[in-house]
Amino acid sequence: MDIMKKILSHLEATSYRDLEDVVAPATGIPYGTLARIKCGETDNPRIKTVQPLFNYFKRKTVRQS
Repeated sequence: MDIMKKILSHLEATSYRDLEDVVAPATGIPYGTLARIKCGETDNPRIKTVQPLFNYFKRKTVRQS
């Protein structure tokens, strides 16, 4: 599975409230950007957006293991 598919999978499993209250502050990515990616409005985000999301969800996954 490619990186963007993994990120989208995590975003789909995350509520919009958690995107705003948890993910946005932890990654530095504005909530609006996260919401647009989650709903499919932004289908090709920049690497400066993808990298922090990848790092965030990677850390989250490691903690759950």
